[in-house]
Parts: sequence; structure tokens; C-alpha cells
Amino acid sequence: MTLAEIASFANVSTGTVDRVLHNRKGVSEKTRKRIQDIIDEYGYQPNPIASQLKNNKTFIIGVLLPDLDTGLDYYRSLYTGMTNAVNELSPFRTELKLMMFNRTVPGDAYKKGLELIMQPLDALITTPVVPQEFMDLIPHLHGIPYVFIDTPVGITQPFLSIAQNPYKGGYCAGRIMQMLCGGGKFVCMRMFMSAYNLRERVRGFKDFFSKDPSSSVLDLVCTDFTNAGLYKFLDELFSEHPDIRGLFIPHAEVSLATYYLIDHGLKTNVTVIGYDLNDKNKEGLIDGSIDCIIGQRPEQQGFDAVNKLYQSCMLHQQIQDRIEVPIDIYFRENVI
Repeated sequence: MTLAEIASFANVSTGTVDRVLHNRKGVSEKTRKRIQDIIDEYGYQPNPIASQLKNNKTFIIGVLLPDLDTGLDYYRSLYTGMTNAVNELSPFRTELKLMMFNRTVPGDAYKKGLELIMQPLDALITTPVVPQEFMDLIPHLHGIPYVFIDTPVGITQPFLSIAQNPYKGGYCAGRIMQMLCGGGKFVCMRMFMSAYNLRERVRGFKDFFSKDPSSSVLDLVCTDFTNAGLYKFLDELFSEHPDIRGLFIPHAEVSLATYYLIDHGLKTNVTVIGYDLNDKNKEGLIDGSIDCIIGQRPEQQGFDAVNKLYQSCMLHQQIQDRIEVPIDIYFRENVI
């Protein structure tokens, strides 16, 4: 029972119950006994929301993300979800401290992470896109609860993990590719060699086609996703492999590749599947330059990360330690 419920049950004020709970003077023995009997029989459960409002404590969450201007707004969407959650929790004084890093610079995630956790924090939310740097960072957290979003790295045990299963996502992409164009030669093309999510998506895609003797999959890394760099890469690729039937890009940067295919009259022969429903990819679905996009609800991930931390750390509620994000599949017909 809460303090207010005990007061109502005993027909006394909440102040009287509070004095009994804290063994203060000013309550008759008869009333004290009546209140104590109720507490002994039904128990007392403090109201954590009321307690926080009374204490007026600010819950500070550190946020460590790749630069929000990268990933075609994918990381910005993660952060937008977090700010939406903070806005909903506005009466309870929750604050985000954002630190961004350059994932293309070795050591930058670790360096910026150290700068962030040197500040007073109650919790940390991050996406471990460079797994080893985050493993090196964890000992410096000194018990601060941390949440992994976007990337479900299995080499450590975060307080909470919110992510899509990347292997299943890639396997699903393979199944869709086969449904759309049958067998043949396919290419997985990604920007980063070491990114866990991308490796797992490619592995899932390749595993699906490993059962099909009529199909083959090339796994390629193109680190220069500028117009000139990507066009040069694709020129060489299609010159060597003119029989490519499908292109799987396991991250948000899909549209540049489709521009190349359209410019060179190849799109009618090449099926394109990519990731993340950003504005450019949505346009590609609508105009037909992209055939399918797999979504992973970034705003919902960010929102849930803040909410679950607040529920556990401030309201002392039990929460699950893993939330698996559904695999959303978008075609031209169901994109809004």
C-alpha cells in the first residue's frame, strides 16, 4: 500500500502516517498502533514518482552516438526518439548529454566516450558500432548502467540491449531477393569492414543463398561512398561482372548506388534491397529505383532506451534486459 492508501484506510492524514513511518513524535499510541497494524498486514510500498517529484533530482543520461549528420539521418532518428521520451517525462527532470564521434577515425569513439563519462552521469546509451573501442570503454563506467541500441554485440552484457537481429535481417533480405528475381549473381556492398551489424547482415544474406546452387554472392567493401568514389567502384564491378542480378546494401546509404544504375541503364536488370526508411530511401521506393527497404524503427529504439532506464533506475521497476526490434519490410505499395 502507498502512504496515501494507508492514510485513507486508517482515516488519518498522510502526515500522521509519515510520522509513524519515520518514528517521529506527535502521534497517539492508539493511532500509531492502528497505522502500524495496517502496515504489518498489507505492507508499505513508497510511490517512486511522488518521491522523485519531492526530491527534485535530475536523471542524467549520457548519449554516445556517431555524428548525427552521418548515416542519412539514421543516428539523428535514434536521438530524436530519446528527446521525445525526455519530453514525455518532462515533469520528472530527465536530461540528455550528447557526445558524437567520427566512426571513420580509429579511436575516436573511445576518446569521446571517455570525455562523456568523465561528466556526472546516471546512465549511458550508445550504439557499439566499433565493438572493441566500446569494450575498452566499459571498465571506465564504474557500474553506471549502459544501454546498447542498434547493435546487439554479444561480447558483453549491457543493462539493456535494444536492437534488431542483424543476421535475421540479412537472411530475410536474401529471401526477398530470391522472391523478386530468382537466382543468379548477387552483390553485398557495404561501407565498413569491421561494423558488426553489417557483417552479420551480409552473413545472413550469404547463408540464405548458400542453399541455392544456381546463385553466388560477392561480398565487397567500398569505403569511398562519395559520388566519384562509388561510381568508380561500380564501373569496375559491372565491367567485371555484367551479369549481376541484385544488389544488397546493408545500411542506409542506398540511393547513390541506385543513381548509378539509372544513369547507366542497369536498373531494369538489377534488384536493389537496402536498409532504413530515411527520406531518400522512401523516395527510391516510390519512384521504383529501390525495390525493398528493411526498417529497424530507430526512433522507437531511442524512445524505449530512455523510458526503460527511467523505469528501472528511478521507479525501481523490473525491466527485461533485451528488446528485439521487429524486421519491418517496405515496398512501394506499403510505404507511407
